[in-house]
Amino acid sequence: MTVRVTEKLICDYLVVGAGAAPLAFIDTILTELPQSKVILIDKKAVPGGQWVDAYGYVHLHQPSLVYGLSSKQLEGNWLKLMLSEFTLPWKHRASKKEILKYYGGFVNKKVESKQLEWYPNTTYDFEKKDNSVQDGIHYFNSADGSVSYEVKVNSKLVDGTQGECVIPHKSPLQFPVDGGVRVMTPNQIYDAVQEKGDKRSELLKNKFVVLGAGKTGMDAVVYLQRKMKVDPSNIAWVISKDVWMFNGGGSGNPFDWPKYMAKFNNDKEKAALALEEKGDFVRIDKTIIPTVFRFPVIQPDEFELLKNVKTIIRKGRVTAIRNKFNSDVTVEFSNDHSPWGAFAPIENCIFIHCTSPGPFNNKDCSEDIFENSKKLNLDLLFAPPVTFSMSCVAKLEAGRVKGTLNTDAMRRLALAFGKEKPEGNDFTDDALLKILIKRLNIDDLHYSTITQALLLAILDKEPVVGLRWMKENRLSLLSIPGMKAESCDHVRMLRSKGTKVGLTEDDVRMLEVLGDVLTPIEGM
Repeated sequence: MTVRVTEKLICDYLVVGAGAAPLAFIDTILTELPQSKVILIDKKAVPGGQWVDAYGYVHLHQPSLVYGLSSKQLEGNWLKLMLSEFTLPWKHRASKKEILKYYGGFVNKKVESKQLEWYPNTTYDFEKKDNSVQDGIHYFNSADGSVSYEVKVNSKLVDGTQGECVIPHKSPLQFPVDGGVRVMTPNQIYDAVQEKGDKRSELLKNKFVVLGAGKTGMDAVVYLQRKMKVDPSNIAWVISKDVWMFNGGGSGNPFDWPKYMAKFNNDKEKAALALEEKGDFVRIDKTIIPTVFRFPVIQPDEFELLKNVKTIIRKGRVTAIRNKFNSDVTVEFSNDHSPWGAFAPIENCIFIHCTSPGPFNNKDCSEDIFENSKKLNLDLLFAPPVTFSMSCVAKLEAGRVKGTLNTDAMRRLALAFGKEKPEGNDFTDDALLKILIKRLNIDDLHYSTITQALLLAILDKEPVVGLRWMKENRLSLLSIPGMKAESCDHVRMLRSKGTKVGLTEDDVRMLEVLGDVLTPIEGM
């Protein structure tokens, strides 16, 4: 019989999850508040979140230059990169191996410094939370159930699980698949290719059907051709919805999308076509207008490989894969589309499952980022890359602790936003942050533009201090030479557009206050 042991711990911040988002938060919070003590827990054995389980050939889509931790380069030494790998720093896109080593080194360093306690293979008890706001007591358990931990959290619980990336390897297909049909995840494809001998040889004799048109599906199409040397005529691609992609060889950035949406009064098609004409957006088929944009980035050489595939099935979402007469494979679709008979018999046809929702995981995220005085929920403030958002949340939290936030501006903005002062007292900083700091809505990005302006207005009593911090933060696009915040211009444009882009009267009033507060950084 296993004896259950209970350990009692104490910390300032208890962080649940050791993926890219929580680690970026921890890095900035310990930079800003170096005397703080953080406890980090995760159900996995090593830090890295989705990267731990991701397929072996995965790389960042965006440059390493703006991913990871604010305090440490992911792309490494620039001179060494150029001389040994013949790669320019802004062209480097880190591999799974590089990213796991990077995060593992960071956690080890913080553990050695005594700033961080790391508990792998543990799960947070979300059921025991009724009194956590009052007494700050939280619980987590070892995976094998042998140890339970009771933690007194002096400052806040930080939930880093809300944006957890759902990947195919951990998410079975959500529709029926008949027996005899071969389905492999990208992880299984990679593992088979790494093996020498009959298994690898047999794999390469097949034809492949890629299910999914997101980042994972694109990666699979590229890997099949580039590494496995599969002829594109032996690849079929099931695309439920065509997607717009950022051209990795262009000059665009994630803030261009809401800017162009505002310019064209929320007409997505006109905005996307204008960005395509500018060279920043691309699409697989010029005769089809995509209806989806989720910020994927495709490099020009990879884009050419995607276009090599000519067998593309556009019949909506797959509802079933059937084994007809133990020989022919048929794919069924929603909305009364006719089935597609696969282009190879069952013994020579492999379906690659790339259909999981990824970072936009359909998880219920109804709680605010600054939920209350004892809890934070990490989530995106801006479009990807994800890590800058988390660094900003940590900077706000540190400013709250140090008393350096522009509280006067926060009060004015909250009142302009239609919020009344609490009866009998003034707003607390936590209450103001809860009102003002909103998570990203991927289908309505104008508030993310407002959020950048908000941060510049409230990170410090002088907006130039907040702007300087962003420019010095390697995760920020503003750290790239020549980039400007343009927040004053963005605020003016959104004010002038108003209801044409879905803003409320409260939003417009808040923008008027923002424009006034940001006057010192006009043109910067």
